[in-house]
Amino acid sequence: MRQRSNWPCLSTRSSDAWEIAKTVAGMWIIRPDQAQTQLSFMPFRRSLLLALLLLQQVPVVQAADWGGAVGATSDFAYRGLTLSDNKPSGQIDLHYFSKSGWFAGATAASVQRSRYDSTSLQIDAYAGYAWTPTDPWSLRLFGVHHDDPWNNPSGRYNYDELSGTVAYADRLSLSMSVLPDLAVESQNGWADRRVALTYDAAFHQPLIGALSANAGVGYYDLRWVADTGYVYWNAGLAYDFGKLELDLSYIGTDHTARSLFGSVAVNRLVGSLLWHF
Repeated sequence: MRQRSNWPCLSTRSSDAWEIAKTVAGMWIIRPDQAQTQLSFMPFRRSLLLALLLLQQVPVVQAADWGGAVGATSDFAYRGLTLSDNKPSGQIDLHYFSKSGWFAGATAASVQRSRYDSTSLQIDAYAGYAWTPTDPWSLRLFGVHHDDPWNNPSGRYNYDELSGTVAYADRLSLSMSVLPDLAVESQNGWADRRVALTYDAAFHQPLIGALSANAGVGYYDLRWVADTGYVYWNAGLAYDFGKLELDLSYIGTDHTARSLFGSVAVNRLVGSLLWHF
């Protein structure tokens, strides 16, 4: 998922082109104040850049363009769960948008699955299609592959994700994702290669000058993974310095998430800084 992170690319303005790159690391948003091919990310707390809960406006692409971003967050949280053991994380994204609306890219972020693991790297490759059927409505469909190539054992946390987003202008977006092969470790034990679903809503409101408010809420449906599901949410402020963006948001989860994942469930203030190019 301005919600990393479905798009596990779970990361500041997500998916969580960061949550995508935000839903990816977990989803992204396309900034309406810039060229229509420029992407911006909000950790959705899917990921610094895939995960606020994905406010992802998809304007008509007028020209092919390369873009990217480099950022850091005080906690790489994706769908309400920390992927950096409640520690800072660095992130980078590179993407390409075609004139026809097709796009593809990749994000990378430092992760630490637990205090007993060493810091490693999560890489998310994504591709999709964005279009505007009628202004101000826009749509986007995309797929993401989440990969932890240096994790031991190899492939333990790898999984795929298919997502769709409908957005109204740059104010409101609704998203749904299907994760067909998710592996999760919780208080209920280890569940390998099960289906999971996520539902997200995000809201963005310009305030004064370059200051804006962002809020999002999502539901992680883990009925086939852990016989339950949980709610995650975020609310905060963002300030745009041009190519530099600062985001400060509180990320929270419900009691079910805390029961399932303990200290991995995030309930704290998270700050993120992003430079896009």
